[in-house]
Amino acid sequence: MEESQGGENVKVVVRVRPLNSKELESRYKMITKVNTIDGTIKVELPKKDINTDTPAKCFTFDTVFAPDVKQVDVYNRVARPIVNNVLEGYNGTIFAYGQTGTGKTFTMEGDRAVPELKGIIPNSFAHIFGHIAKSGDEKNFLVRVSYLEIYNEEVRDLLGKDQNSRLEVKERPDVGVFVKDLSA
Repeated sequence: MEESQGGENVKVVVRVRPLNSKELESRYKMITKVNTIDGTIKVELPKKDINTDTPAKCFTFDTVFAPDVKQVDVYNRVARPIVNNVLEGYNGTIFAYGQTGTGKTFTMEGDRAVPELKGIIPNSFAHIFGHIAKSGDEKNFLVRVSYLEIYNEEVRDLLGKDQNSRLEVKERPDVGVFVKDLSA
């Protein structure tokens, strides 16, 4: 399995989204400073609160992306190593987490109509099926994908017939943690 930087199996990656048009119209200012070299994000106080004694807060992550990052760069840095390991037979998971409106859907799905705006999911599919197409007839592949959403502590299968049906998270000693009735 491709060794992850630092040997961990879990990476925490943060992508700071740009201000949207409504925020720009309201003249909001960006209060985050992203340092992609050392993996830090500094959250500064808004100008109106500058007289307080509270210093800016700095957070360190495995990888950080500035608002101007390209989708393909996020894919290559975050998802490509995972997909390469999946192609070697290992399981892989990419988990997007954050508040509503923070850019999870754009990062994961993107805009499929614009090639340079495709997200992690369509780029992963292209990578996997491109690899399969090049492998020839001497190998067989089984591709299984699950796509779920956890929102307000409710789990939904985004590939299932009934996307409004709530699923249960279970645990068994022989299987570990799993989502009951999740399509794959």
